[in-house]
Formats: sequence, structure tokens, C-alpha cells
Amino acid sequence: MDSRQSRREDVARGAIILLISVGLAVVIVAARIGREPILSPAPTPTPIATATAAPTPSPTLVPSTPTPTPRPEPPTPTPAPVPVAGVDDAYVRDGRNIVCIDPGHGGEDLGNVRVEDGRIVLQEKDFTLEHSLLLADRLREDGYEVVLTRETDTEVNPSNEDVNGDGEVAPEGGPARTDQLDDLQARVNICNLAAADLLVSVHYNGAENVFLSGYEVWFNDERPFSERSEAFATFMHEALGNAYAEAGYEAVDRGIGIEDHVVTGPERPGELVPSEMPGAVIEGLFLSNDDDAAFIQSDVAEETLVGAYEEAITRYFGVYPG
Repeated sequence: MDSRQSRREDVARGAIILLISVGLAVVIVAARIGREPILSPAPTPTPIATATAAPTPSPTLVPSTPTPTPRPEPPTPTPAPVPVAGVDDAYVRDGRNIVCIDPGHGGEDLGNVRVEDGRIVLQEKDFTLEHSLLLADRLREDGYEVVLTRETDTEVNPSNEDVNGDGEVAPEGGPARTDQLDDLQARVNICNLAAADLLVSVHYNGAENVFLSGYEVWFNDERPFSERSEAFATFMHEALGNAYAEAGYEAVDRGIGIEDHVVTGPERPGELVPSEMPGAVIEGLFLSNDDDAAFIQSDVAEETLVGAYEEAITRYFGVYPG
């Protein structure tokens, strides 16, 4: 009985202690709530969805058409002149290749000379005629038509006519039988009347300076057919150089020049009616130079010089047929 009473008392005491503990806990919590309000974190607002701008697409670059790699220009043939537009109309191809050969000087006009011991031993007029006649024979054998401005040792205007119409002639009793411009105009007239396709003026040089030597070719660059004249001058220059080399003679190359020679130059109003075809003036060697003079009198001179003329003329008509 006493033991049961004792357990009841123990339980009662435990309940009292529990209640007291709970009460104290409530008081403590209440005190804290009074001093510091319990802060609940504010809810994070849901952000309004911002429309994401679509990226502007970069324009697709259309590849440009590739620039073709330029091909190297083909080498220009040397020489291969192209006929000048407009000039061809004046040289209608008729199958006739007509060459006008002009042997420089003649008669009282000796041309350049070589003097030894006070005596004339070489005359230009002799070599120009001799070589021109041989050249004419060769060209005719090759099928060309040939006209010469002179075929004998005489002036082309021996009667001293006023051929160019300037009112002047050579004075009677003077050193010349004809005025120089009249004589040259007569040569031009022969070539023009023959309707020649090419004018070849044959000359040999000379100078007081005996050390000057060599060969040179001249053409005029103020004519409508100057390109053709230059082509022939080029052929002639090359042919002479090759011919001298093959003959074993080291001739001085004086090149190709541009000059207003009467027979190949443009009109001189009141003084000259010009030639109507391409052409060149060729100075083969210097008669006044010892080495050149020795060669021109050698056994190989005729073949060397005449052969060079023939070769150049043949090459010319290969490019510009009549």
C-alpha cells in the first residue's frame, strides 16, 4: 500500500516538474518574440521574363567572283610588225612585189669619196650603181618587179629641168648639171610612177674623220606608212650585221636612225612631192675609213652587201606582200 502511494507521489512530482519546464520554455520563447520580431525573408519576386532579342544574323557574304590570274603575255616576235589600219587600203595586194632601187648620186655628183695622196681613188656613185644593178638582177630572178632610178653613170635629171616646180635649176657653168632637189624629186617621181611597194636607197658613207666607220640605216617616222619603213630598216640593219659577221669582218654597228631624207621624208610644200611608199636609206660602210674601204674592195664585198639587201627585201615582202 505504502509502495503504491510512493509511486503515485513520484509520478505526481514528475508531472509537476514537466509542467514547470514546459511553462518556463513558453515564457522564454515569449520573451524573445517580444524583443526581436522573427523576420521571414521576403520572397524573391519572380522576374518578369524579358524577351531576348534574337541576334541579328550577320549577312552571309557571297564570295566575289575570283579575279582570274593573268596569263603571261606571249613573247612578241622580233620583228613582226602589224600592218597599220588605213595604210593597207593604199597598198591593195595585187600579187605584184615592186621594188624601186635608188643608186645614190651619179654623173657629176660623185657622192662620198676616198682620197689618197691627193687623188680620188674611190667614189660612192660607182659602188651604189654597181651593187644596185647586181641586186636588181637577183631580185628579178626571185620574181620581183624592179625599177631603178638610174642605170648608168649619170644624173637622174641631166637636162636640168625644174622638176619640183620651185622655179630653181642649177646655174649654167656651175659644178652640178642639175639642182639637187630637182634630181632627188626626179628619183621620187620614178618610184611613184612605178607604183613601187618599197623604196631602197643605196649609199656609202664618208667623213673627214677617217676613224668613223660602220653601217647605219635611216627611215622617216612622220609618214603614214612609217611602221612599214621601220620594219624594212630593221630587216636591213639585221641583214647587214649578219652578213658582215659571216664574212669575218667586224663592222661597227651604228644602228638605225630617224632622218628627214628627201627620198623617204614627208612633203615639203613648194619644194618636194614625197614618195608614196615605205622605204629606207642605207649607208653600207665608210669609204673614208681604211678598214671599211679595204673590205668594200675585197672579193667578198659584193656577195656580202648585195646578199644582205636581197635578204632584207625578201623578209619585208614576207610580212607585207604586194
